[in-house]
Parts: sequence; C-alpha cells; structure tokens
Amino acid sequence: MNHKTISNTKNSIPCSWIENRRRLLLIIGALIIIVFLLLPHVATAYVVTLFLIMFVYIGYATAWNLMSGLTGYVNFGFALFVGISSYTSVLLIEDMKMWWPAAWFLGGVSSAMIAAILGSFMLRLRGSYFAIGMLALLLGIKLLFTSKYLAPITRGGYGFPFIEPLSLNMMYYALCFLALVNIFISFKVIISNFGARLIAIREDEEGAGSIGINANKNKILAFTLSGFLSGLIASGHIAFQNYIEPESAFSGQWTIVPIVMVLLGGPGSVWGPVIGAVILTFVEEFLWSHFTQAYMMIYGMIMILLVMLMPGGIIEWLKSRGTLPKIRAI
Repeated sequence: MNHKTISNTKNSIPCSWIENRRRLLLIIGALIIIVFLLLPHVATAYVVTLFLIMFVYIGYATAWNLMSGLTGYVNFGFALFVGISSYTSVLLIEDMKMWWPAAWFLGGVSSAMIAAILGSFMLRLRGSYFAIGMLALLLGIKLLFTSKYLAPITRGGYGFPFIEPLSLNMMYYALCFLALVNIFISFKVIISNFGARLIAIREDEEGAGSIGINANKNKILAFTLSGFLSGLIASGHIAFQNYIEPESAFSGQWTIVPIVMVLLGGPGSVWGPVIGAVILTFVEEFLWSHFTQAYMMIYGMIMILLVMLMPGGIIEWLKSRGTLPKIRAI
C-alpha cells in the first residue's frame, strides 16, 4: 500500500464519522420539530405553558449571548430592552389597535433603537463600568415608567391588564417560531466574519483595533441586534402574561435568568444558550413545585456547583472531552 492510499484511508474515516453525525443530528432535529408541532394537540395546558416559557427563555438567552457572550461586555441592563419592547407592543395593540404581529415587530424595533442610542456612548465604557452603568440605566428607566410624567401613557406604577387576541396554542407556535428565528440569527452571526470580529474584541480589544477592526462600530451593531431579538421575544412574553406594570416588565429576573442560562450552556456558542435554557426551565419548574420555600436556595447551589465543575459551560466541557468538534458552528 503506497503513501497516497494510506492518506486516503485515514481521511475517509473522519469524513464518514462527520457525515454519520450530521445525519444523526438531522434526524434528531426533525424529531424535535415534529414533537414541538404536535405538542399543543396532545398535551395539557400546563405542559404547553411550560414549553412556551422555555421558548421565551431560549429567546432571551440567545439574545443576551449575541452581545455579551461574543464581546465579553456583560449587560446587566438586559431587562431594559425587555421592558421597553413590552410596553411598546402592548400600547400599540391596546391603544392603537394594531395587528399583533406588527406590534411585536415594532416592539423589537423600539428596543433596537434604544440599544443603538445607548450603545453609542455606553459601549465606550469597559468591564465593570459598562455592567454597572447598564444596571443603573435599568433602574432609572424603571423609575421613569412609574413616574407621573409618563403616567398618561404607561398608567403609572400600577400598570393595567389587557387581552391579547391569541389562544394559548397560537401563542405557543408564535413563540416557538421566534425562538427558532433567534437561534438561526445567532448561528449566522457566530459563524460569520462579523462574529469572528466580535470574538476578537472579546479576546483582545486593543489587538483587534490594531488589525483594522472597528471595535466600537461592531459592538454597537451587536448591541442593537441583541436589543431587537430580545424585544421580539419580550413582546410575545408580555402578551402571554396579559398584564403589564413597570416592576415586572423591567424586572431584574429578565437579566439574571439569561446570564445564568448562558453561563451554564456556554457563552459565545450557538447551542450553549439553548441547552442552558432548556435545562434550567425544567430544573426551575421541578424545584419550584417540590421545594416551594427553599427552591431558590437549592437552585443557587446547583448553579454554583455547575459553574465550578464546568466553568466554560456544557458546550466547552463537551468540546474539551472530544465529544463535540471545536468549531464555532456549535
């Protein structure tokens, strides 16, 4: 056997292995999609609601990861985009009688516009200064929405109920679709040159600038896209709740939850936020239903343990073990 034959034999093994793995992943993906499509017709309202919340968490986690996971700029004001979009979409539907898909889309646009404006000056800050600055903005805007100045529009701190013209099943499919949109856009960004530039900024911002990468422009674009995607999901989320008030719309929970999910799954990856969201949705539900008084403490302990055992998240841990290939597409 000559050298060329040996080389071809060696190369054929990994190609076959990769092809088989792709086929398996396609089959698994198809089965998951079929299950999601059929679920509302065979499951109880409780199960449908649980999966609906899972789609919301996937959307929030992927949107937060798109900026913070790729650039390393930790956004502690993420709930700001959730609240802005929630109020925009609800007021458009309630007061302007707008068709709900258009209102949801404009909710995302409003968050993107706010992100672009804030990013133009907030992203000049770095590290803890950026994180604390975004948290301060979140608290400030929450107070503004409860003030008498915006009360004629927002109804003040007490909020108001509203009826979204959607059934539970329609809401389920709409949020499932938006979660898939977020995953798809996240995938396209991460494997693109734009994603590579964001990762370069995360690893060494000065070094990225020295090779011609406009760090500020790329950070603002990522921040704006993150705001838009979070706004789309938030519009659907608030529609499911059927009540809006500043404390819940701008709740710090909508910042903490995506961060924890991304850290668990793997920041900067495509599937890390999705895996983290899926796991924590069911863990949270189990703990809440079985340990009502102590579930938050147990939840926190589990998170600390997981971060200690897998500091880079589940995806990075699987890559280090050779279970997953070390590529950005995962």
